[in-house]
Amino acid sequence: MDLPLTATPKTERLRSALNSKYTLPAVLIAGLVTLAAWFGWQATRGVQLPGTPASAEVVEAQWGIRIEHIGVSADGGLIDFRFVVVDPDKAAPLLSVENRPRLFVEDSGAMVDSLMHPPHSNEPAPGQSHFLLYNNTGGPIRRGTSVSVLLGDLRLEGVIAK
Repeated sequence: MDLPLTATPKTERLRSALNSKYTLPAVLIAGLVTLAAWFGWQATRGVQLPGTPASAEVVEAQWGIRIEHIGVSADGGLIDFRFVVVDPDKAAPLLSVENRPRLFVEDSGAMVDSLMHPPHSNEPAPGQSHFLLYNNTGGPIRRGTSVSVLLGDLRLEGVIAK
């Protein structure tokens, strides 16, 4: 015996709502709001690094150093930042905690600037190599990571950690 299919009040309300003249505009508006929110989220994902982009030559002219190496060591726990002094007078401020270079991960914007120990206090001399050891807490810098080095208001981009 077949029972006739009758709509319940609940299904009638649903059917009525779906056939309403407001359904299509509401769905379109919800879709547009979702799309706008997604584009807004995508736009804010870009990392804004501080400083003005500069070439290695500009960094050398202003700060008197040539960056030689950013290396990951101690099983990823330390970052070895090495540079050669070109102009001792310009490079001297970098050997103070206040003026130390800061390292930024270009993809995420994570900053690495916590030194394992204060910079050594040797007076810089032309051609002399110096290094700074940074704590790589949480491991934002790994081998192959593209790092920006911030020196004062200058930023040297695209230094690959080794």
